[in-house]
Amino acid sequence: MQIVFLRQAHRFIKKADHPLKEKIREEVLKISENPKIGESLTGKLKNLRSHHFGFVRTQYRIAYAVKHDIIIVAIGTRENFYRDLVD
Repeated sequence: MQIVFLRQAHRFIKKADHPLKEKIREEVLKISENPKIGESLTGKLKNLRSHHFGFVRTQYRIAYAVKHDIIIVAIGTRENFYRDLVD
């Protein structure tokens, strides 16, 4: 099973500082080991799952889909994450 990053997730990682990149890498590895780790979303986002993690007093979210591969749709801070994901 491969991990595929969509454009928004790739851009977020590219802009992040090194310690945050390492934390994201750890969390993505957790998702790859257990894809059901995140909670299932509802409504328009019902095909996605969301994994939550904290880093330096900030809450982050990783939205992903599990198909034949794990598709990382978006990564971001908790604030407005789902609103931006729907847009």
